[in-house]
Amino acid sequence: MFTSLSYLKKHTPQNGTDRESYLSLLVDEFINSPSNDAKCQVLANLANFAYDPINYGFIRDVGVLDIFLYVIKNETNFKLLQFATTGICNLCPDPLNADYLIKHDVLKPLEDLLKSKENNIIADVITILIYLSEESKSFMKEYQISQQIQILKESDDKVVSQLATIFLEQEQTKETFTTIGC
Repeated sequence: MFTSLSYLKKHTPQNGTDRESYLSLLVDEFINSPSNDAKCQVLANLANFAYDPINYGFIRDVGVLDIFLYVIKNETNFKLLQFATTGICNLCPDPLNADYLIKHDVLKPLEDLLKSKENNIIADVITILIYLSEESKSFMKEYQISQQIQILKESDDKVVSQLATIFLEQEQTKETFTTIGC
């Protein structure tokens, strides 16, 4: 369910922690926690907050996007990668978030994650790429993303196969419009 600022104010106790401060505490906990399980729990919470557009500004301000980017660029733990790709997937419909992700080199790690053995991660990555392709038309050509997704179109996983088909059809439509000068 999406919320509004008035809803947040009404449901935050007078001496309670506001949303931005709470997200900042989660970021600090992720950074300072030595426990992988705790990091997974925090990342799951952050990905959940990324679902609601009311949180987008707070998420940018406290560095959540940077944590998600760090995880997909540096981690190998399946759970951490799953929560990071889910969080990015939730955030990338927003043009400011999409622009931030592209400027911070998200495409290479996403291309690498297309080779994951985990279908949930692959589905998230293809969905992210569908959103980002509008913002990154010129950047996509630098990578082998379309070729990898062409392979995934034949996946036994129906979700992955259907998302791959959507991505490729979207790319073909863009090429058609570019060719005829639209």
